[in-house]
Amino acid sequence: MEQARQLLMSSEMKVREVMQMVGFSDRKYFAAAFRKKFGVNPRDYLKVKP
Repeated sequence: MEQARQLLMSSEMKVREVMQMVGFSDRKYFAAAFRKKFGVNPRDYLKVKP
């Protein structure tokens, strides 16, 4: 999850690309795991990244 967060923060990759890079194949499962770890959906994280 930390790798996914860093990829979303530092690259122009889409959520689906990041999800696949870190080994997830199910979008809903990835979003739930990301939200559990960081308290925000991956797509929403993209919108508020510094």
